[in-house]
Amino acid sequence: MAKVLKENTSYCQLKNSTSVVWENVWKMYQKNRYKTILPYDQSRVILMADAEHTDYINANYVKDNDGKIAYIATQGPKGRTINDFWLMVWQENVTQIVMLTNLIEGGKVKCKQYWPEYTDGEFYGNISIRKYEETQYAFYIIRKFSMSHNEGSRDVTQYHFTKWPDHGTPDPLSLVLFHSHVLRTRPGEKQAPTVVHCSAGIGRTGTYIAFDALCKEGKSKGTIDVASYVKVMRTCRMNMVQTYEQYKTIYLALNEEFKAPVHTKSISAFRERMKHSFREDSSDHVIFEKEFKCLSDIKPVCTNSDFRDVALHTVNTEEEEVMQLDKHNLYLTPTVYNRGYYINTIYVSSFLEENAFIVTKYPSEDGAVDFLRMLIDYESDTVICMDPLAEIESSTSWLPEPFLIKLVGPYSLQHEGGSEIDVKVTSVKILDGRESTHSIKIVQPTGPLKSIENTACLRSLVSYAIHISTENPVTIVSKDGASLCGVFCAILNCIQQINMDDSVYVFTTVRQLQTRRPEFCSTLEEYMLVYKSVKDFIEFTSEHVYSNH
Repeated sequence: MAKVLKENTSYCQLKNSTSVVWENVWKMYQKNRYKTILPYDQSRVILMADAEHTDYINANYVKDNDGKIAYIATQGPKGRTINDFWLMVWQENVTQIVMLTNLIEGGKVKCKQYWPEYTDGEFYGNISIRKYEETQYAFYIIRKFSMSHNEGSRDVTQYHFTKWPDHGTPDPLSLVLFHSHVLRTRPGEKQAPTVVHCSAGIGRTGTYIAFDALCKEGKSKGTIDVASYVKVMRTCRMNMVQTYEQYKTIYLALNEEFKAPVHTKSISAFRERMKHSFREDSSDHVIFEKEFKCLSDIKPVCTNSDFRDVALHTVNTEEEEVMQLDKHNLYLTPTVYNRGYYINTIYVSSFLEENAFIVTKYPSEDGAVDFLRMLIDYESDTVICMDPLAEIESSTSWLPEPFLIKLVGPYSLQHEGGSEIDVKVTSVKILDGRESTHSIKIVQPTGPLKSIENTACLRSLVSYAIHISTENPVTIVSKDGASLCGVFCAILNCIQQINMDDSVYVFTTVRQLQTRRPEFCSTLEEYMLVYKSVKDFIEFTSEHVYSNH
């Protein structure tokens, strides 16, 4: 608490610069998104004027801690300023654009789409922009553009962070991972400033720039001064870092960055590192032990205040082996008489999609009706079990037998057939008594999943999840809602990263999952199982895919 109070005090003591805005800015009111957010004269970006243009754009150069112009902070383009925006990008030799707002938030336009939707390309003034690649991740989108002008052409990459909540702050670790992607794809010869914008170009923009600049300073000098750098930014552009919560986010993100930096490995580097790591000699396990200890040291520390909802809405809270954090709760709709809205269930993101998984435990006989209600409420049509259901006694309370109908509260469950190749799949239809149906597939492993020596069953289960065609969340179930669930999600996320980026970071993947449920991958054996499964996946994949990496 003392640290937070200190941060609050330092933020309250920060003052805005007395720098002067451009004297003719009032003539450009149609080019300003907000009438009170204006560029300072001494640091404003001056466009190359011609007969059709003024030299005005609502943008300022921002220096890093070494006094170098490293950023351009600007507002989100308006319809009438898109041409100016691209002219600035061309003029300043920009190769990276960081976008921190969505086009529409809370029903309000925050930024005009300033890039072409399709690959044909469009002209913005005298500059042709063609989008040739777009890659979507769970928390951000990467778009690559080719810019053409009569002076030549070059590529520009836009990094669009999509999960900064309106009137809120992002998850610090998600911001760190986004920033890591920006850094590792930055051109090696980069000298030009990075364009950073949100809507007004001051709040989120200032937060991100401060984080980036202070990361660089901390790594090179070993010390940082957040308040001092915010003052530097505010001499360049007004009101940079608008709120205390944004100021606090800088501290939280820096803390996440410095306590365990993100290290992404190429596939070839990963294979080399794993070459001798699973021999019987326990000395080969040292790397896993060191990483697992680090994970344990930085794992989120939860208090009773993080589990208030559990205490309020469960009768037998003491019997819950794994409790859900309030901020990640899923709630049920009141469609079943005399049943509450609480269920011990959380959302978990995949590498490519936010809230791709629903993670929970096998329901008891009494909880079966809530489990089915959850599947219907959240339109989950796939349930992946971490055990063969023959080993789970309570499964008879919700899994129908062939040719029979099982009644669970107001629901009727019908067995619709199944198959068994690498995994066992059972199709079930749920009828709710109101002529509406919900079809699900229940997927089970054909053998145990905990074997490090033979990961085939576990990899088959993950492979099934990767290749199913559903836009709905996939429900992952185990005996306590944590053991093996975290392993499964970590392996799937790592494989998605390999397929998408030809790289992997097992440590960071598990670390991110533990922010949702600290009990995920809570033993060294489970952590090693993630590594071994990823290693086996790479080795069993066609060698030529990775031969050039």
